[in-house]
Amino acid sequence: MNNELEGRYKEMWENARSRFINGACSIDDSIDSNEDLRRGITLLARPNQEIKNSISSFQQELKKIEPNQYYQPSDDLHLTVLSIISCYAGFQLTQINSEDYERVVSECLSKPMEIKFEGITASPSGILVQGFPEGDGLKKLRNELRKRFKSSQFQHSIDSRYKINTAHLTVMRFRKRIADFGEFVRLLDEFRNFSFGRMKVDQLDLVFNDWYQRTDVVKKLATFELG
Repeated sequence: MNNELEGRYKEMWENARSRFINGACSIDDSIDSNEDLRRGITLLARPNQEIKNSISSFQQELKKIEPNQYYQPSDDLHLTVLSIISCYAGFQLTQINSEDYERVVSECLSKPMEIKFEGITASPSGILVQGFPEGDGLKKLRNELRKRFKSSQFQHSIDSRYKINTAHLTVMRFRKRIADFGEFVRLLDEFRNFSFGRMKVDQLDLVFNDWYQRTDVVKKLATFELG
């Protein structure tokens, strides 16, 4: 297992857990807003059905304690390979030529990748399932994409918010204050090392998306086969 990645997840977990114990979390005030017009371009992978089923079971347990939070629908679950244009208000698909982006991505593709999803971590704003890539395929792909887009003239905002180095799946976001933080933390502790399954990433999607990757907003621009 990647020790650096494991350490990053652990750091996130300990910081968020200490907040949850005190009933603190970061509430997303935009999650139910019809006026949220933030849009962007993302390269992502979708989890397989085994992982979706495991996450759904976990979400059902969370809902018993925190029914008013936002739970990522199964079809919206995704692993962000790279946020090429981070979501911002006013961005429209007409501002770019999507074929340019498709071409750059296609020139960077590598072999299929294996990712194991084991345990959970958290941020102040939500709960995440930890992903652990086997080998350095994901890291190399991200670095190649960074290099190609940063040397191009195409609009992008790669690494402008933060440099992504994890392989997580977001499964819950806070839309309300934590109702029972004692029971909430207890359940999170129970799933801290739970195995959600593994997947072979052999297909990637380039999408136009909102902040939450909602299916009714996402527009698929291209699908890429790895290998």
